[in-house]
Amino acid sequence: MAKKTVPPVHAAPEAGDPASRLKTAEERLARARRMEELGYVSGQIAHDFNNLLTGILGYASYLRTLLPEDGKAYEAAGHIERSARRAAELTRRMLDYSQREAAQHRPVDIDRVIGDAIGILSASVGPDVEIRAELCAPPGPVTGDPDNLLRALLHLGVNAGDAMPEGGLLTISSGPFASDGDVSFDGVPVPEGEYVSIAVADTGRGIPDSLKEQVFAPFFTTKPEEAGTGLGLPMVSRCVRKHGGFLRVESREGAGTTVQILLPVRPSTG
Repeated sequence: MAKKTVPPVHAAPEAGDPASRLKTAEERLARARRMEELGYVSGQIAHDFNNLLTGILGYASYLRTLLPEDGKAYEAAGHIERSARRAAELTRRMLDYSQREAAQHRPVDIDRVIGDAIGILSASVGPDVEIRAELCAPPGPVTGDPDNLLRALLHLGVNAGDAMPEGGLLTISSGPFASDGDVSFDGVPVPEGEYVSIAVADTGRGIPDSLKEQVFAPFFTTKPEEAGTGLGLPMVSRCVRKHGGFLRVESREGAGTTVQILLPVRPSTG
């Protein structure tokens, strides 16, 4: 994971007249607000639901200690316990998504966070998925919550691996990025300034055009019911927004997907 020096990336302005771009930005802002509201409601429900699940799990486990292991009742209690544990996992993800308190921001070594994510992903994705790192983030310009950023990268990495069931290449890269103020990420204007770019790219199946607008919506998933909850990518989007960053998805069906994150460079106070 040797570092290399690259010049800042300057993105090309998005196509479209100013009125159209403004309308798109307003629509995405309204969608983000709806997601925030849904997250708040989900959090309230999840707290109550989690209390109920604690009782269900406890009694299911207790029942199994009272029943003969070769009986149908014991098997039924096991089904109850397993279903409750899956529901508890979904509840935990809902609580993660809806968490509203301020993150504990501090200076973050982005390349170190990426290195930690790759270490975990190497044991999580399929054996036919090659993971490549291209790390050249500027040293120490970003403040944030490294744990939240790590979780966001893990969600993106796992999703990328799932998109390559027959194997492929997963690349996580970092580098400087410069916006001249005439750049938009998925319709959201990126103010003029310096940023650190993090990109997670795969060579997988890609996203159909008809689904691109939905991929960050809470509870939306194309995975089987037992494999996904639809809360991972909304958590990524929320994490990026809480860091004052920007997010875009570039994908073509059959040609892979790249998710790019911009995090603002904080001016030095020393």
